[in-house]
Amino acid sequence: MAQIQHSFSRNDEYYTPAYAVIPILKYLKSGATIWCPFDTEESQYVKIFSANGFHVIHGHIRTGQDFFTVPVPDCDYIISNPPYSLKGEVIKRLYEIGKPFAMLINFQGIFDSKERFKMFRENRVEMLWLSPRISYIRGDGKPENRAPFQSGYLCSGICERQLEFEYLFEKI
Repeated sequence: MAQIQHSFSRNDEYYTPAYAVIPILKYLKSGATIWCPFDTEESQYVKIFSANGFHVIHGHIRTGQDFFTVPVPDCDYIISNPPYSLKGEVIKRLYEIGKPFAMLINFQGIFDSKERFKMFRENRVEMLWLSPRISYIRGDGKPENRAPFQSGYLCSGICERQLEFEYLFEKI
C-alpha cells in the first residue's frame, strides 16, 4: 500500500449524483476499463460504469490509494470527481500519465492559473459543459442546493470536439 502524502480539505468531500455521471457514458468505448481514483465502491461512477458494462477499478485516499503515489492501473480512461483543493495537481498528474481522462470540476477560474493555462496550451484539452448546475451530495449524505459555480468535465482524449454540451436530467 502506498504511503499517503496528500489529504483532503473539508470542502473536498462532495459526491457526484448519478445524473451527472450519465452524460459522459456516450463518449466512452463500450466495455472499456475505467480507473476511478477518487472513488469508493459506493460512488455513482463505480455503480453506473459497472452497470453499463465497463470494467471499473476504483480507489480512494481513505482506503490507502493516494492518486499521486499509486501505480497507474492498466486502463483505457481515468474518470472521477477529484478533490477540489488539489485540482491543479490532479490535472498535472493526468497529463503526465497520458491516458484519456474526464474530471468533473468547477470551471470557474480554471484558466486563471498560469501553470494550468500553460498545461492546457501545450496539451489536448476538452470541456464537456453541463447544464443546469449540479446539486452535489455533501459528505454527510444530504443533497446540496445547486452549486454556486458551473461544473463540467475537463477532458483530454474523450471528446471529438474541444467543447461539447450536454443537458443533465435529474430523474433517472
